[in-house]
Amino acid sequence: MARSDDHSHADLIERVGTTLDEVGTRFPYYADPADGSWTTTPNGNWCGGHWLQMLWHAHVETGEERFERAAREGTSTMVEYMPRRSMFCGMNFHHAGFRAYDLTGEERYRALGIEGADAMVAYFDQGARQIPLGILDIESPSPEFRGPESDEGPSGEHLGAVDAIHTSLPVLWRAFEETGDPVYRDTAISHADRHLDWYIREDGRTWHHAEFDPDSGALVRQYNELAFSEETCWARGQGWCIAGLARAYEATEAERYLRALNEVTAYYVRQSPPDLVPHWDFEHPNKPNVERDTSAAAIAAYGLALLTEAKETRELVATGERIRASLLEDYVTPRGSEDERPTGMVLEGCYNGPSGFADHHELLWTDYYLLEALAVAA
Repeated sequence: MARSDDHSHADLIERVGTTLDEVGTRFPYYADPADGSWTTTPNGNWCGGHWLQMLWHAHVETGEERFERAAREGTSTMVEYMPRRSMFCGMNFHHAGFRAYDLTGEERYRALGIEGADAMVAYFDQGARQIPLGILDIESPSPEFRGPESDEGPSGEHLGAVDAIHTSLPVLWRAFEETGDPVYRDTAISHADRHLDWYIREDGRTWHHAEFDPDSGALVRQYNELAFSEETCWARGQGWCIAGLARAYEATEAERYLRALNEVTAYYVRQSPPDLVPHWDFEHPNKPNVERDTSAAAIAAYGLALLTEAKETRELVATGERIRASLLEDYVTPRGSEDERPTGMVLEGCYNGPSGFADHHELLWTDYYLLEALAVAA
């Protein structure tokens, strides 16, 4: 029997509760698919804002003070830790700031959102017209996640990422809406326009990284770090691109963003299995015997749910609904009457395909974006 959106939303909120019971003041990161036990970080690492927003959602839905208390305490921890010279600062301060402000009306959270936007403006590289990847060390034992001082590649200070159109720009769009200050809008548009040039290939697939010259900002090279090869395409990167372009189009109604969104979404659909939940690399030579990545699907579904339905966006919105329905029907626990795992786990997320690290797990951000897709679509 198909799950209703209301029933699935309740399951995901229940999962926030069982997660909080387990992790306490730490931040969930990825969970064992066999029993739902979490690997945690002390401060949220690159994605702590997702957890904080899920806690606020759970508080609003249930009225339970434990969720509010955890969200407030976790926000202090995340803000103290988060490097301002990182594309992830914008995303996390958006979730912990503006999104908390929407739920609480408290001015301090609005101020936190503005602080995140100001950090993105300050870190914007004028020559490259990019907010760089930055100096945050992504917590992982996997060699594909390089630290900013790694000898394996360029410094994060002059390296762009396909993720940034989603991680860095929504806080800027929102800050412009809040303040009317054009610096936020202009920075976001400049970055988004460069994104069209540097990250989207002719057939609609995306590059993961763009290295630029630290002095001139000129493009040095484009390459893949989390795809199977230089010629294939990292599925989660495609999901980030879809979400970021959808937000850019909603913020500006610029035809160029809608045109690019149609191109990258068409590639996503063309290269995915029938249920639209992709393998971690769209063109992996071992498909179909390759892990899926539900986090790529959840991010894409969330992005497409942001669109205002109109003649120009109707097919995109419908694609997002199909992705969401597949995730809810086939990838969320319980998977049958004998399933004893916690309710509301979103299964088969692939954190890092090339190294096989957490490659068929529940991932915090998968849970978050599916929950958000349901909330936006409601």
